[in-house]
Amino acid sequence: MFSQASEYALRALTELARAEGEEWVLTSQLAQRLAVPVHYLAKVLQVLARRGMLESQRGRQGGFRLARPAREITAWDVVQELDDTRTLYGCIMGESECSDETACPLHRLWKTIRDQFLQMLQTTTLRDLARFQDKRTDSFRLRAVRLPRNATGKDSPGAR
Repeated sequence: MFSQASEYALRALTELARAEGEEWVLTSQLAQRLAVPVHYLAKVLQVLARRGMLESQRGRQGGFRLARPAREITAWDVVQELDDTRTLYGCIMGESECSDETACPLHRLWKTIRDQFLQMLQTTTLRDLARFQDKRTDSFRLRAVRLPRNATGKDSPGAR
């Protein structure tokens, strides 16, 4: 249903939501944990960083972290950044004309399913996904990287 980019992003952001607040998680750690290609995941995460969903830090102690609290980012927010969601509104049977007035045989069924699906995506947060993941028996948390603090107690320059 989602592109591979959205799949990887949802899985990676779920893990970032599980990491402790101000800490960075390395792309290589995420890729290994998720069993996905590190370079592809890095590109996906960079897109999300450019669009303000993630913060990134380069270098040996770099990585990614959420730009906003996990409770404020929905699954829909992630998918919208990476996929053309207009396809959800097309005819499920591929007809060029399909609306309430010119419905295909599956129009009403698809519209009901789609609306419920969208509502769930729009109300399910990364915190919800992280809590679910925490309950899985095979789940473990990634180790985050702590950046040194400068004299003012804030993250070192370039951390945000």
